Amino acid sequence: MRHFRSWLMVAVTVLVVCAWSIVPPERQLRLGKDLAGGVSLVYSVQIEPGEDPQRVLSDTIEVLKRRVDPQGQFDILMVAQGRDRIEITMPLPSERVKRLRADFEAQLARLRTDGLDAGAFERLMRQEPEAREREIEQMRGSNPERARLAEAAASAFDTAAEARAAYEAVLGRGEASDDEIADLVDAVAEAELAYEAARGAAVGAVLRPADVERALRLSNRSLSMLDEERGERITLPNPREEAWGRLLEQHPQQADTLADVRTAWESFERERTTLDDPADLIRLLRGAGVLAFRITPTPGEHPEESRLRRELQENGPRNVNVTDAGWYRLNSPQNWYRNVAELGAMEADPAGFFANRGYVVEPYDGEYYMLAWNTRGTRLTQAEGNWRVDSAAQGSDNIGRPAINFRMNTRGANLLGQLTERHTQENMAILLDDEVYTAPTLQSRITSSGQITGQFTREEIAYIVNVLAAGSLQAKLSPEPISISTVGPNLGLDNLRSGMRAGIWGITAVSVFMVIYYFVAGGVAVITLISSAIVILGAMSLNRAAFTLPGIAGVVLTFGMAVDANVLIYERIREELRKGTDLRAAVRLGYSRALSSIVDGNVTNLIVCVVLAYTGTQEIKGFAITLGVGVVATLFSALIVSRVIFTVLVDVIQIKSLSMLPLKVPVIDRILEPRIDWIKGRYLYMAISGAMVALGLGMVWYQGSEMLDNEFVGGTQVTLDFRDPETGQTTLLTRQEVLDRVVAISADRAEDDPLRPLRTASVLPIDPRGDGVTSDRFQIKTVSTADQQVLAEITRAFQAEIASLPPVSFERMETGPVREAPVYALLGPVLGEEIDRPSVRNQIPDWVGGVAIVMDGINPPVTRESLEQRLATMVEQQDFRELSGRPRQILVLRGGEERVEAAVVLVSDPAVSAVQNPDRFWNEVAALEWELVREAMNRTTTPASVQTFSPAIAATFQAQAIVAVLLSFLLILIYIWVRFGSVRYSMAAIVCLLHDVLVVIGLIALAEIVYDFPATASIAQSIGVLPFKIDLSLVAAILTIIGYSLNDTIIIMDRIRENRGKLPYASRKVVNLSINQTISRTAITSGTTLIATSILFIFGGEGVRAFSYALMLGILVGTYSSIAVAAPLVWTAKKDMSFNRPPEEPAGGSLAPAGPTAT
Repeated sequence: MRHFRSWLMVAVTVLVVCAWSIVPPERQLRLGKDLAGGVSLVYSVQIEPGEDPQRVLSDTIEVLKRRVDPQGQFDILMVAQGRDRIEITMPLPSERVKRLRADFEAQLARLRTDGLDAGAFERLMRQEPEAREREIEQMRGSNPERARLAEAAASAFDTAAEARAAYEAVLGRGEASDDEIADLVDAVAEAELAYEAARGAAVGAVLRPADVERALRLSNRSLSMLDEERGERITLPNPREEAWGRLLEQHPQQADTLADVRTAWESFERERTTLDDPADLIRLLRGAGVLAFRITPTPGEHPEESRLRRELQENGPRNVNVTDAGWYRLNSPQNWYRNVAELGAMEADPAGFFANRGYVVEPYDGEYYMLAWNTRGTRLTQAEGNWRVDSAAQGSDNIGRPAINFRMNTRGANLLGQLTERHTQENMAILLDDEVYTAPTLQSRITSSGQITGQFTREEIAYIVNVLAAGSLQAKLSPEPISISTVGPNLGLDNLRSGMRAGIWGITAVSVFMVIYYFVAGGVAVITLISSAIVILGAMSLNRAAFTLPGIAGVVLTFGMAVDANVLIYERIREELRKGTDLRAAVRLGYSRALSSIVDGNVTNLIVCVVLAYTGTQEIKGFAITLGVGVVATLFSALIVSRVIFTVLVDVIQIKSLSMLPLKVPVIDRILEPRIDWIKGRYLYMAISGAMVALGLGMVWYQGSEMLDNEFVGGTQVTLDFRDPETGQTTLLTRQEVLDRVVAISADRAEDDPLRPLRTASVLPIDPRGDGVTSDRFQIKTVSTADQQVLAEITRAFQAEIASLPPVSFERMETGPVREAPVYALLGPVLGEEIDRPSVRNQIPDWVGGVAIVMDGINPPVTRESLEQRLATMVEQQDFRELSGRPRQILVLRGGEERVEAAVVLVSDPAVSAVQNPDRFWNEVAALEWELVREAMNRTTTPASVQTFSPAIAATFQAQAIVAVLLSFLLILIYIWVRFGSVRYSMAAIVCLLHDVLVVIGLIALAEIVYDFPATASIAQSIGVLPFKIDLSLVAAILTIIGYSLNDTIIIMDRIRENRGKLPYASRKVVNLSINQTISRTAITSGTTLIATSILFIFGGEGVRAFSYALMLGILVGTYSSIAVAAPLVWTAKKDMSFNRPPEEPAGGSLAPAGPTAT
C-alpha cells in the first residue's frame, strides 16, 4: 500500500475523533421519537375569518419546519389537528438527561410543598376566624415565619373589613356629614393599604417554583464594559446571577433549598444538548417570525404621551387605549448602554435616559417598552403589502460585533425606501415579532438590505437567522402550548425492545458467518463493520441528529454495502490465490480489481442521497443524510481501514497465506461459480418479471389509498383518561391491553365499515410509568375519519375504566344574554373590584382585558380538579375547539380545593381586549366563554376527547418525491452511461429499479389482501404477515431497496464491462460468465443481509415487522432482478455476432479479461 503511514494516520485520526464524539453514548447519541418516545406540544393557531384553515395550517407547518429542523435531522413531527391546532412532537432525551431533569423537578417540587400561592392566601383570609386560625396554627409547625406573616395579614384583613363595614353602615343611614364620610373613607383607605402591605409581605415570602426556574433559564453570559471613572473594564453580573441574587435576598430562609435546586439544574444543564428540553423547542416556536419597521416619536411628540405612560403602568402594554401608536418591548436592554455610567443612569431613570437619546421608553414589570408609531406612512408591516425577507445571514457591525444581515425582496425594498426617505434624521425601530432589536437614526434612504445589531449570543444569532430565513407565519401560534404530554415510542417500548434484541442477533449472525467463511479476513471484515458503525455514529453525534427507524433503514443498507465491499475484495483475492498468485500480489490485485465496483455502487447511492437531501421534504432528508454518511463510512472502512489492516498483516506481520472456507473445501468453490447459461432463460425471466410487475400493479390498484397509513391520509385521534368510576382513582393499563381491546372492535366488520380500520390503529401511552408501556392515559390513532363513531365505540370498550362526571349547577346558570349573566369584563388588576365582591383581593394583572365568569352556589360542591377537567373536555368538542388556545384559570372563591362552593373562571384572549375593543370582546370572548362554561357544567362529561388530524406528510411530499426520483434516475442514467460507455447499461439499471419497487409495493399490498381473505388469513397470521400500511418507515425501506438493488446491479454490470474488455458490446458468453463469476459474491451478500432481516422479521415484534418484511422481500427481488432482469438487458442479439453459433459452455474462469480495466 503506497503512503501507508499517511493512510494509517488518516484512519486512526478519523476513528479516534468519531469514537471520542460518541462517548458516553447515552449522552451523545439521540434516538428519534419512534424509538425513544417523545414530548407532544399542542398549539392553537389563530385563523382569521375567511381564510382556508387547512391551507393556513399547512403553510404554517412548512414555515415552522424550515425554522426548527430544516435538514430533518432532529425528528420533529408536526401534524395539523382539526381546524385550528398543530401538534408538534419532539424526541425524548437520553435516559441520563431524563433522570437529571427528574432530579431537578424533584428539588423544585420541594418549593411547592412549602408555598402558599396568592389564590390560596386569599381563600385563607376569607375563611371564618376560627377556621383561619386553625390553618395558620398548622402552618406554624412547618414554617413559623410564614405563619407570622399570615397572622399579621389576617389581622389587617379583619381591620379593613371592619372599616369597610363601618363606612357602608354610615352610608346606609344617610345621616353622616361630609367630614365624617371623609374620615371613614380615609380609614378604609388606610386599612386597605395596610392589608395590601401585609398581603404583599406574606405572598412575597412564598418562593414560587416558576420564578426559580425562570431565573435559572436566564443567560449566564457575562458582559465586560468600560468603567470610565476607574479607567478599566469590569465584568457585570450576568442576568442569571442578578435574578438569583434577588431571590436569595428576598428568601434568605430558603437558601439551602435554593442551593439544592441550583445544583440539580446545573447538573442537568451540563448534560443537556440541543432540543433535549421542551423549553428549547417552545423558545424556537415562539413568535411569528414577522419583521417590521416603525418610526419612533421623540419625547413630547405624541400629544397623549403622559396618558399612555400611565395606562402602561396600570394595565400593561396590551391594554393601552391607543390607535396611532403602541408599546413594544425592548428585546435586550443591554444593547442600549455602553459603559457602567450609562447602565447606572438607565436603571436610575429609564424614561430620562432614553429621552436624552430621542426615544419614549417606559419600564413595566421589569421590562422596558418603547413607543412607536402605528399609522400608514410611519411603519412597514405586513399591512402595507405582500413583501418579505429574501435572505438572512450572520454578519458583523461597524465595530466587529456579530450582527444579522438581511435582504428584502423587490416589493419590500421599494416600500422600505419610501419609508426611510420620508423620515430621514428620525429614529426607526427594527422589530421582530413586535420586539425592538435596534432603533438607529436614519441618515439616508435605505432600500434592499439592512442589519440588526446588538450584543447577541451565538444561539440568538442562529435563532434570528433561522426565523428570518424560514419566513413569517401566516397565522399566529398561541404564546405557549395549550397542552404538553409525554408519549411512549411509536413502536411501543415492548416492540422496540424486541426489535433491538433481534437487530443485535442479526448483526452477530452476520459477523459469525463472515468469520467462519473467510477466517482471518472475516475478522478484518468485522473490524471494518465496527469502524463503519463508529464513523456513522460519530457523524450523527457531531450533527446532533436523531436516529429514527427510517434512519436505521439507511444504516441497514450501509451495513449491507459494507459487507458487500468486503466480499467483493475477498472474492477477488480468492480468485488470485486460486491462480497461484502470491499473497501480497493477490491482496493488491484484489483491492485494485474490486475498486471500480465498490466506487460505482456507492457513488450511485450517493447520488440518490444528495438528490433526496436537496429536493426531498424534511421528513425524508434525515434518511438521506444518514444514508449519505453511511456511504462515505463504507468507502472509508472498505478502502482505507481494511487496506491498512491487510498491509499490517502482509507487510508488517508478514503472514504467508490467507485461507478461506472455499479454498479449504473445494466443493463450495465449485458450487459458488456455476456454469449456467443465463441468457438462454431470458424469455422465462421476462415472463416471470412481467407477471410480478403486473401482479404488483394490480394489488396496488385494488388496495388504492387503503395501503396508506395515517401519516399520509390523516385520520382520527382519541385520547382516553382511565379512572375508576366508583373511587375516581386512576386505573393503569398496558399498551398491549389497550391495543387488544381496540383491535377487537374491528373484528367481523364489513369491508366498508368505518370501524374496520381500527385493526391497524396505533396506541401510545401518554406520560407512561417507568416501564414505558403502562399508563392511565392513552392516545389512539386510526385512518378512519368517522370520529364520533370511533369515539363512541372506543369509550364503550373501556366503559369500566372511564369515570364520567355528572352535571352540576350554579346560580344564574340559565341566564341567556351574556350581559345579564354573572360575566364581567376585567378592566383593573384587583379581582374583587371587577366582580362586585370587595372582600376578594386577588391581584390579576395578567388577566386585565379578559373576562371573569362567576359560578356561585355550585351544587353539588365538587373539586377544583373536576371543574378544570369539565372545561378541558368541553373545549375539545367541535363546537368549542376554536376557544382552546385561550389561557384559563379557576380561582376558588368559597370552599376549598376538594369542595368548591363558589369559583370564578378567568379567561384571556391575546387578540381581543375588553379595554381596547369592548364590543368585539363581548361578542367574541365573553359570550362564547359563557356558553362554554354553561355547557361544561350542564352536561355529563366523559374524559375522552376526539379530533381529526391531517396527514403528517405535507401535500407537497408527493410532488417533491416524484421530482427527487426522476432527478435521481436521470443522474444515475448519466453516471452509468459515462462510466460504462453505453446508454444500454443505464436503461438496464433503471428498468431493474422500477421492477423492484413495483414488485415490493405490490407485495406490501398483497399482505393485507392475504390477511383479510378468509381462506388465507390463518396462514398469514401464522407466518407473521399483517395488514401492513405504508408509512415513513416503509418509504425508507423502499428507498433502501432501491439502493440495494442498484448496488447489486452495478456489481454485475461492472464485471461484464471488465470481461468484455475492448469489445464494443457484451457477448452472450461475457454476460453468462460475469453472472457466474459474481454468484458467490451475490449469494454471500444477499444471504447475510437476508439473515439479518429475517431475524428482525421473526423476532423483532410487530413494531418493525412491516419494515423488515419490505426489506426481506426487497433483497430477494433485488437479487433476482440484478441477475434475471438487468444483466440480460445489457446483452443484445443484434450486435452479438456469436449469437447464431452454438453457445460455448459458460464455464467460470473460461474467459480471461481482455485487458485490465480496474481504476
